[in-house]
Amino acid sequence: MARQRSRVKGAAKLQRVLRQLPDEVTGEVKEAVAESAFALFADAYRAMPKPGAGHPYADGTLMRKFQVKFTKGGLAARIGSWGKGRAAHIHLVEFGAAPHDIPMPDGGVIHHPGAPAQPFLFPAYEANRNGAIKRVRVAVNRALGRVVAAGKGAE
Repeated sequence: MARQRSRVKGAAKLQRVLRQLPDEVTGEVKEAVAESAFALFADAYRAMPKPGAGHPYADGTLMRKFQVKFTKGGLAARIGSWGKGRAAHIHLVEFGAAPHDIPMPDGGVIHHPGAPAQPFLFPAYEANRNGAIKRVRVAVNRALGRVVAAGKGAE
């Protein structure tokens, strides 16, 4: 399955500008990013299938391995499961699985009946997107306002 990421228009350019500003100025932006990431994480975590919830993949692995990871500068965040110890079935829970046959090493075949989609991450993203954009926009405007004010005061 192709790797999918959400993008915010202009985010890369904004991150380049913010990285050049002092930490005291970008601190509020980092806090807004963190607050937004944790809000999305909490909503997704609450909505994901609980162990034993009737979903074939609801064994608790996803809940244990679901995480928030921030970039080195703290200006972006990822929510999900990745890396060597990831919950490799996260996409099957989110999007479901069609019925399919699984070939076995001994030459036999097991028929998998499929699994229903139980979206939890994308609905959380949709619910938190506008609030996150607003929080970051306010923080950026305050940070840039402080930079401009400091620049004018130095003249």
